[in-house]
Amino acid sequence: MKKKIIVNIVFNTFGFTEDRFTEKWINNRMDLFMNYTVQSLKSQTNQDFLTLVRYDDSTKQLIENAISKYEKLPNNIIFTGKKEFYQILSQSIKGFDYLYLVRIDSDDMYHKTYINQLHKYQHKPETEVIINQNGYLYDITNQQVAPIHYESPSFYTLIYKTEDYLNGKRYTLPGGHAGAITLKHEIISRRNFLNLITGKNTLPKNILNKGTILSEKEAKLILKEFRN
Repeated sequence: MKKKIIVNIVFNTFGFTEDRFTEKWINNRMDLFMNYTVQSLKSQTNQDFLTLVRYDDSTKQLIENAISKYEKLPNNIIFTGKKEFYQILSQSIKGFDYLYLVRIDSDDMYHKTYINQLHKYQHKPETEVIINQNGYLYDITNQQVAPIHYESPSFYTLIYKTEDYLNGKRYTLPGGHAGAITLKHEIISRRNFLNLITGKNTLPKNILNKGTILSEKEAKLILKEFRN
């Protein structure tokens, strides 16, 4: 079974506020992306994957200006407009039996073995999505880490037969990410994601009240599992 793993990241093509088109927002998000998400991707023990980062076409120049301030990205991490995204993806999956479309936000991280886990994974013929229910919350302001469980989080991998995807098949997730669990799914129990809490946000009160925040030593060890 030949599979192509593509990490699908939406940078600013979707959101609830218009400020995602501004230079300030783009620069702030680019800083998070480069310092966290990119480091997680570069740390993957198996580099046989392609990352496509989608931006709104109207912000192309702002995106390019922001990228230029950082070290050159590896060849398997590509920023692309919406139209080019589908062209690159379609070309990349030809010759493969399956497409594993990995979802992650542009300010979060996967365990550095996650891509390798997917390469080794043998899904059932009927499976449409692999869901990661367990991970960690990471408050980057206060440097606090706590374990977390979500029933259907935004950390999932859609599985398509390549032929089906090229012929236009797409899954519908009712209600967004929470709808992934309604597809024919398999669960990975390992703590594979690190969900960043940024800006003025802090760990939720229910997490603080549980007393599940890891010690500073434990937190540092966990962070090393997500980036070198």
